[in-house]
Amino acid sequence: MVTRCGSNAHVSRGTSTLLLCCTLLLCCPAIARASSPAESPLDAVALAQMEQRAETAGPRDQCYMFAEVLHGLTELAGRQIAAGDEQEASTTLQRIDDVAAKVQKASASNAKRLKNAELLLEHTNRRLSDMAHVASAAERSALQSTLRHLDNVHTAILAMVFSR
Repeated sequence: MVTRCGSNAHVSRGTSTLLLCCTLLLCCPAIARASSPAESPLDAVALAQMEQRAETAGPRDQCYMFAEVLHGLTELAGRQIAAGDEQEASTTLQRIDDVAAKVQKASASNAKRLKNAELLLEHTNRRLSDMAHVASAAERSALQSTLRHLDNVHTAILAMVFSR
């Protein structure tokens, strides 16, 4: 559908919607950084508690629960990098590596919500990749190492999803 706008200028509905979205993103940068509208950022303490619950959960639930912890840790690392806290970000990236190993260990073929875990890992990979583009040189090497490890875990879980 084409609408008239001003003097004989034609703007399609899709273009006007795109312009509105771009304007909102530029005016409200917090919207652009959010992972999801309903998601509130978790702090290190809440993430440690989530990790503890994942460790004590049943074997079928652990894969998804650890993937949730990974997702939260990635968001935390992003906030730390944006704030310039290189030491904290480095510590968080090491925790991401440790939890990624737990995801891989917990990803048995009988795991529940394996597809959901795979989707969280895909999102986490994208976020880490985006962070690597804006990180300092020291942070970038750590991010790339973590990203390679997480990519291997994601590939293994993706293979399990498609083998079902």
